[in-house]
Amino acid sequence: MGRPRPGGLVNAARTAVPLGLLILAAALPVTRPIALVALVVGAAIAIRRQTPARWAWAAPIPVAVNLCFGLLPAPVADPLGGDCTDLDSPPAVWRATEAALALGVLALFAYLLRARRADIGLRWPARPVIGVAAIGAVILGPVGLLLGALLARPFFGTFELDLGRPAFLVPALVFALANGVMEELSYRGALLDWTARLTGTRLAVVGQAIVFGLAHGGMDVGGSPIVLMVALGAGGLLAGVIALRTRSLLLPIAWHVALDLPLYVYLACRAP
Repeated sequence: MGRPRPGGLVNAARTAVPLGLLILAAALPVTRPIALVALVVGAAIAIRRQTPARWAWAAPIPVAVNLCFGLLPAPVADPLGGDCTDLDSPPAVWRATEAALALGVLALFAYLLRARRADIGLRWPARPVIGVAAIGAVILGPVGLLLGALLARPFFGTFELDLGRPAFLVPALVFALANGVMEELSYRGALLDWTARLTGTRLAVVGQAIVFGLAHGGMDVGGSPIVLMVALGAGGLLAGVIALRTRSLLLPIAWHVALDLPLYVYLACRAP
């Protein structure tokens, strides 16, 4: 990933303003459209002037698009499981649409910034890392499916997952790939790397983890969302550190996709 170029404290504080706007948007959903407009305007001005701050202003925009998309009412799958094995099931199609929009915006700003693929973590890591990514995904996927209902009970209440129809894996993979790739490229790719160019690595990696945690405390959480936000924030912090250490998003993407498989089953394949 791109090497950060931190400046003085004043410069770091000034270039952290876009990240602050994103944190506010994640914490207060009502501010999300305003924050998105402000970020786009700031990025447009900075890109036009070719100032170094253009990276910091563009960095949060894909995540801001994702946050605004989350304000839309998502279609609900058949509560009796009728959509579970369908490739066009509402959760799979909705998440794929969201990913296409967010990643399209990311690609646009990467082009405007003349960013390289490595600047968003799109590079192959060392062979041992590839092996760990593959083995971890193979283990985490089945374990998540088997224990997902138990582990999610404090947040989403008591439920059972219907794993008796193996064909669910097709739409589940569509859902998980769309979500995992979108979030890792947006959070640990653009947001982390582009912000770190001006603020330094520490602020960028902590900031993206805070946003990641806050963004996952929605109204669909049955219990207190604070524990879930803290847990996912810690996960985002770990993923950010891994991305920096391996200089690639392969491992975070592989594990993220595997862990999102039970989320699809929860949305579309719960036992009636």
